[in-house]
Amino acid sequence: MIRKNLIIIIIVSLFSVLLAQNLSEKKKQLEELNQQISKEEKLIQQKEAQKVKKEEVLQTTKYRKRQADKEVKKLQKSEKNAKQNLDTTIFELNETKSYLENLVALCEHESNKLVLAHIRSQMYPNEQLDSRFIASIIRKTGDHIKETEGKKCNLEQDKINKNRQYENLIWTRINTKKKVSQYSSQINNLQTNIAQIEREKAKAQNRKEQLEKEAAQLDELITRLQSDFLTEDYSYKFPTEKLIWPVKGEIIRGYGEQKSDEYKVTIMNNGIDIKVDEGTKVVAVEGGVVAFSEWYNGAGKLVIIDHRNGYYSLYSHNSTLLVSKGDEVEKSQQISLTGKTGSVEIPSLHFELRRRGTPVNPMDYLE
Repeated sequence: MIRKNLIIIIIVSLFSVLLAQNLSEKKKQLEELNQQISKEEKLIQQKEAQKVKKEEVLQTTKYRKRQADKEVKKLQKSEKNAKQNLDTTIFELNETKSYLENLVALCEHESNKLVLAHIRSQMYPNEQLDSRFIASIIRKTGDHIKETEGKKCNLEQDKINKNRQYENLIWTRINTKKKVSQYSSQINNLQTNIAQIEREKAKAQNRKEQLEKEAAQLDELITRLQSDFLTEDYSYKFPTEKLIWPVKGEIIRGYGEQKSDEYKVTIMNNGIDIKVDEGTKVVAVEGGVVAFSEWYNGAGKLVIIDHRNGYYSLYSHNSTLLVSKGDEVEKSQQISLTGKTGSVEIPSLHFELRRRGTPVNPMDYLE
């Protein structure tokens, strides 16, 4: 009988050892999983920040492309007008050149007639010839030739200027169309990148839902802890009118619903988040007993204190835990060091105060 009881005790002891080993292994796996989740969440946040920047660049690029498209149309119209003006000038120049050639031929013809008239007057002195009239025609034709040559020079210079203007418009249009093509390529690349980041945004949304589930699990944990540490004192009063601050720092997120314009999501904050340097001392806001002190999902390294009056205080994202479950703590006693464990990017302390498990605004209680 004694031997049989001894065997039973050995089996029970062995089972307890195996159970403890399995529990320790599961806790280690959970911690590793939480660290992976934290890294993934930080990566998603980085991608989301990239998306915001790329969307800004995309809007700017689209605006520049629209302006370039307008400029191309404007240049095409100016180019058409410049070509018409150039063609008109070339036509006038050709007409002027032809007219000038006719004037020169006429002048030469009249000059020949004047020479013949002079020779004839020498041969026939008594014959009257109208040499003065011919000379008058030659003078007027010469004046007209000078005037036409001046017009021709002006038209040639005008042609050079208009041709240069026309060529400049062509090159400007070509370069502007190149810019349009570059902008189109940039827009396509940006849209592809944004689509990829949008998929990361969906992951971020799933992560938000997961965090909400974890918050529900935390509520369940606190409910269990309440039953473990149930006391008869439910006065819901503290020894002093106001509680001391767990740390001194900048409040970066307040209590209640928090809307993120950057990530386009809304999250309910059950406490306040205080920005501090990593390794800052965290103190108990009031005396009590440590109900929880270990890693817990997105909260990272977490301490929960039961103040034995219906209130619990929570301290999340610590780097080091200085108390253990069941420890008695006094007001202002150091319980941990701040860090960035869990789902945070910068060193900070997430502080909550709960009245029988229900979150309340800590700002109404802190001094």
